Amino acid sequence: MRFRPLARAVLVTGKGGVGKTSVAAGLAVSATRSGQKAVFIEFGDGQCGERALGAYRHLVEHVVIDPDHAVSRAAGPLFHSAMLSRLVLGNFAMRRLLRAAPGIRELAMLETVRQIVEQYPDCRVVVDMPATGHGLAWLRVPSQVAAITTPGPFRRLVDKVAEDLIAPGKCSIVVVTLPERLVLKETVELCHSMLEEVGLETDRLVINRMPEVISDDALRDAKRLAETGPESLRAPAHALAQTLEVRSAAREQGQHAIAEVLGDDRLRPVILPRSPVDPSASEVADWFEEEGAA
Repeated sequence: MRFRPLARAVLVTGKGGVGKTSVAAGLAVSATRSGQKAVFIEFGDGQCGERALGAYRHLVEHVVIDPDHAVSRAAGPLFHSAMLSRLVLGNFAMRRLLRAAPGIRELAMLETVRQIVEQYPDCRVVVDMPATGHGLAWLRVPSQVAAITTPGPFRRLVDKVAEDLIAPGKCSIVVVTLPERLVLKETVELCHSMLEEVGLETDRLVINRMPEVISDDALRDAKRLAETGPESLRAPAHALAQTLEVRSAAREQGQHAIAEVLGDDRLRPVILPRSPVDPSASEVADWFEEEGAA
């Protein structure tokens, strides 16, 4: 069964520390290889994305969204003036109110993403979303805010985000996890919640850092060398055999976790290998392309 093509807007989420940013960068780089332009969006200071893109920084448009700027940008059309928007939102009391108001900043950042997708009609726009729990909360925001607002300019903004970005066919959801039973179980539950609460299926469940296959021959040769090889090689061969056994056991545990948690689940995983160092965006792109999932 082939993976369905990704939408132009690709929202990548996952627990902290699972390689989410590297996966997002890899998907952006993969788009450039097929002649498509790509935009990589992140929230924060921009350093994570810059590191992840590496040598491909000049090929991928890198956009960093600042929350305060996003609120001002989203509010511009509501006030019919960017200058008036900045004056109102620059008010100290208004800034405090916006920080306290649930969902407003998140909605503004999603609206900024929507505007960027609209601004780059021929590009793949990859968004490095917040970690899973926050990422799901962000995706809930348009429907939650719509439920408590009345018709008007603000409601139209909310509806545009819901219809043009957070909707089937408008965005693809990529969730990154690890081959560990508890982490994987939590991730699958999140994917189901996303479908039930937001109506979005997970387009790619990425199981990252899967331990490599250790051949029986390699392990057998290391053990034989440790037992019968030259004296000077026995100690390092023994250490190598132990390392290979640990890695083989780790892979077996990962395979069991995947089989146990996914079982007959409709989610089809994209399994990426563990790398001794942080993989480059180019390497991640290679892995996705090999899986037919880019």
